[in-house]
Amino acid sequence: MVDAAGVAPGPLSAVVLDALAAPADPDLDRALGAGAAQRLRAELRAVARRWVAAIAPGRAYEATSPATALLALGDGAGPVVLVAPDIPSLGPEHRAAVVGDLAAGVGIVVGSAHDARPYLVAFAERDPELVELAGSGFQTLMEAGAARGLALSMIRHERRLAGPGDARALALDPLAPARIIQQLGFLRPPG
Repeated sequence: MVDAAGVAPGPLSAVVLDALAAPADPDLDRALGAGAAQRLRAELRAVARRWVAAIAPGRAYEATSPATALLALGDGAGPVVLVAPDIPSLGPEHRAAVVGDLAAGVGIVVGSAHDARPYLVAFAERDPELVELAGSGFQTLMEAGAARGLALSMIRHERRLAGPGDARALALDPLAPARIIQQLGFLRPPG
């Protein structure tokens, strides 16, 4: 694929971006126990790490904020994918959707979680201003994309695993990833 000037874009880069995650919920620690909640968060981060490594081999990073993501990405050109570390169901279908949309010329790809905040944002080009806006929400991203004349697409909605309600819902999901379910252990009843 080449741009309008006939220049091939740089390679795709991907970042696990903490700023896209839901705020830490202390009720999850109370529901699961502090150790189990910590192991669960570590496994969720591992899911995101494996996902970025698969979509961007050799160009996968982790960052706490958009500013640190930009530092990790450096000055190169090319598409960038940012993903939250609290989505248990990231998988090949998400990679295929992102890569397909970017290859089709979409400028911004967004996946929203059940809290209406993005869990995944991909940009066809590494635009520092857009990367800074990644966690700002769908409306802000849509307005910024429209101002730049970029096509926007949405990939499927996903549930975060941030609080005890999310953990209980996931525990009932027959399609939930086994490695995450193992971390849920005994879910204490609320209250």
